Amino acid sequence: MKRVLVIHYSQTGQLTDVLGRITKPLVEAGIQVDQLPLRPEKPFLFPWSWTGFFNVFPECVGHDPIPLEPFEAPTEGPYDLVILGYTIWFLNPSLPTNAFLSHPRAPVLLNGRPVLTVIAPRNMWVMAQEYVRGRISAAGGKPVGNIAVVDRSGNLTSVITIIRWMFRGKKDPFLVFPRAGIRQEDIDGAARFGPIIAEHVKKGTIAELNPALLATGAARIAPTLLILERRALFVFGKWRRFILAKADRDPSSRIRRVKFFSRALPVLIFIVSPISGLSVRLMGLLRGARLRAEIARILTY
Repeated sequence: MKRVLVIHYSQTGQLTDVLGRITKPLVEAGIQVDQLPLRPEKPFLFPWSWTGFFNVFPECVGHDPIPLEPFEAPTEGPYDLVILGYTIWFLNPSLPTNAFLSHPRAPVLLNGRPVLTVIAPRNMWVMAQEYVRGRISAAGGKPVGNIAVVDRSGNLTSVITIIRWMFRGKKDPFLVFPRAGIRQEDIDGAARFGPIIAEHVKKGTIAELNPALLATGAARIAPTLLILERRALFVFGKWRRFILAKADRDPSSRIRRVKFFSRALPVLIFIVSPISGLSVRLMGLLRGARLRAEIARILTY
């Protein structure tokens, strides 16, 4: 019997829903699917508190590991495919995901195994995926593809709905705004990837999996968002250094600076981001061919 291991962390349950849609056809095809949920020693509560959410920012940007509860694969022996499902916090892998990738047990599970990543982000995920891809390779795994089921709402619209969901736990539509998170039809639509994965697992043709997934819309990258994401990551690095600058000498300075950042970031998103968007679109036009070539490289496994 072919076997697939699904390693994942989902704070809200949205990623779990996506993974469930993808793996159900595998089970129906007679493939054994084992689940390995990652659990932080100190759970991240949901909804977040405002300060609590922004206080994890420096560690997210710095890829700093956190303690995880002990974990093992449910059964012994190598798997035919490992699926790593993760979410993105502050344009980087979530802290539990990064903790797994930094954990000494990661190579035991990934070494010599093909690894398919599945993410359920808002809209910017490329640089996080490139980092995860590198860490998988460093652990001896072989990245074979990526599925990104994204929130298709406009950038500023999704910021408003996600804030309401993250801090108040309310996901329903309100006023003129849609339901927060990934649309239900897109979550349900992720089921289309399952039969493709099952076919290649059963045939032993995992190396040919990614082109088949891309043909069904597994991952799409907007050139303008790629530029904007890189700019944001550069700025995030500066904010991380600012928050931690005096933390060793004055631990209380961290929380003061986190609170300042938590007020500054919405201003940057709603005021500076639209202005920056104009230059991003212009750059996208000027560097179109180069960006398309880079995107093709990123999507190749």
